[in-house]
Amino acid sequence: MAKRSTPQRQIDERAFPVRLLILVPAVGLGQLLGAGSGTMDGWLDREIGRGNYASHSAGFGGIAGRDVIAFYFRHPAAAVRFLEAFPSLELADGTALRGYTSPALPFGRQ
Repeated sequence: MAKRSTPQRQIDERAFPVRLLILVPAVGLGQLLGAGSGTMDGWLDREIGRGNYASHSAGFGGIAGRDVIAFYFRHPAAAVRFLEAFPSLELADGTALRGYTSPALPFGRQ
């Protein structure tokens, strides 16, 4: 029986302790992806370094039916720098959704 290798996404989820879930814009990531200097991939390679991050699809039909992409980092500071470099990115945290409740919020929602 052949042994199956572990999917890279699972390896990265264990290896990188910091994860950002980002909503893919309705029009797609378009110009933000690619290897150019002004793109997310180019910025990540240049500023964070290939061995210090990873990215994978995080599912389809997430918040408001939009796709989600996961970015994994070794350090929280790198994740913050990434969000600052691309301020148009929207976290896929779901806390702004009407149905979100939390015991930390007054009456569960505010």
